[in-house]
Amino acid sequence: MKEDVVYLALPYNLDVTLDLARKELEQGNPREIAVNKGATWDREKKVLILPSLSDVFHISCPGGTISTSDGSSVDPRVQVLILHYLVGPAVARRGEWVSFKELPGGLIYQQPFYGRAVLPLVRTFGHDPAGLLQAARPLGGRPVNLGDAAVELYPFPSLPVRLVIWAGDDEIPPSGTILFDASAAAILATEDHAVLAEYLVKRLQGQARESK
Repeated sequence: MKEDVVYLALPYNLDVTLDLARKELEQGNPREIAVNKGATWDREKKVLILPSLSDVFHISCPGGTISTSDGSSVDPRVQVLILHYLVGPAVARRGEWVSFKELPGGLIYQQPFYGRAVLPLVRTFGHDPAGLLQAARPLGGRPVNLGDAAVELYPFPSLPVRLVIWAGDDEIPPSGTILFDASAAAILATEDHAVLAEYLVKRLQGQARESK
């Protein structure tokens, strides 16, 4: 788990949001949550085990305390994403892809989303599309046939995200986009998707630095 991640500011009080999400988790059935969300319920330890990229999160039930499999702490913003994902409805992937601005209210956040998620993606991989594929591999990403390079990542088992790069040249600057399965709006709030996308880009940047 990377510790130097910078996230989008959320339009709510983080402590309050985290507390509410933990209380909502306590109201759910952990066995059903595990089945619906691609997690594993460890009855003896009373934890949900949730794979995410190269990490495995342990979520206590009840309590909602979250750590990685090696006991490391987890940034509160990532904890909010995890809990919101777990308490959300069970939704089947649709296999159709939408941009951030197509999510509910996405147009309102489009400018900061671009500046803090898409632009860093382009700056890092716009002149090195192959580097995107390489950086995604340790995170469980797989290449997809979009742009000059694109990867599909699974930050959570039922929530794929695609990150796409079009390489630049002497005349045309590089560009990119981040796409979500059309089911995404029913799984997380749009603000959560903004934080999630930035988190994914930071993880990819971290892997790119490690490979140099």
